[in-house]
Amino acid sequence: MRIKPWIMLMRPFTLIAPFISIFFGVLLQLSIYKSLDIFWQNIDKIFFASVALSFAQAVGQIMNQVEDVEIDKSNKKGYRPIAKGEISVEKAQLMALILSIFTVIIGFLINTYYGIFMILFLFSGILYNLEPFRLKKRLWLNTVSLAISRGLMPVPASWCVVFPQYVFDKVPWLLGSVIAIWVLAWQNTKDFDDIEGDRKHGIITPVVYHGIKKLSFIIFILSIFSFLLLAIYIKFGLIPIELSALFILLIPTAWMLYKLFKIDFSPVNLENNELWVNFYLTLAGFYIISVTAYLIKPYISLFT
Repeated sequence: MRIKPWIMLMRPFTLIAPFISIFFGVLLQLSIYKSLDIFWQNIDKIFFASVALSFAQAVGQIMNQVEDVEIDKSNKKGYRPIAKGEISVEKAQLMALILSIFTVIIGFLINTYYGIFMILFLFSGILYNLEPFRLKKRLWLNTVSLAISRGLMPVPASWCVVFPQYVFDKVPWLLGSVIAIWVLAWQNTKDFDDIEGDRKHGIITPVVYHGIKKLSFIIFILSIFSFLLLAIYIKFGLIPIELSALFILLIPTAWMLYKLFKIDFSPVNLENNELWVNFYLTLAGFYIISVTAYLIKPYISLFT
């Protein structure tokens, strides 16, 4: 049995950001609560929690390919293993089921709160992909649902891993809301190469409905609003001032906007286009930079 088609079925590049969101989300929580000393004694729990969310993401990716075989063929995505005929729909469904079971088991082994979050992540994949819900084909509901599951929810989920009693603190939800607005803007890049096929099959994504030119202005407004929201939270002391380091992500966001308005984004070997790749890298950056701001703070203090 060839392993590569099964790996490609999960779309591995898209699994990096959810892993990072939990791993670095926990690090951020421990940094804020001045409890970094317990990181290593919880490393196994943190690692498996990160894997669980990556599995949940993989389930969503598999469900998407199971439901979209004909759409993938129309969009010339023959490199996807189901569309290419390397993996049958039935075997892909079985893999999704196995990954779902592992996700839920790992989630509840960590704690009840985290298990509930894993169920919510899996359910969001069902809402997005499967009838009678099939949010994927419903204008803006498609992107909003992804903004919630990939932007809002991962930070609070990470807060559950070590200190689940703090899951309802305002910081993870407010930081998650900033990320969610940014994701609402840039998640659209995944559909730029699929306009004709999506339109043909009744998938009304924002880019199908608005066109790239008009959608570019919507993405611009949402991008600005996400950082404005971050500024408001910091200004009124709702989240730690250390998170002002996230404004550095204005740089890749500005570059992406430049490429977007020029309609200058080429296909990449990974899949999709370079804006989509940078979307995932910048999304991971929200978590990495948040933690880095705390980790380097003692060293900066030495020179101030």
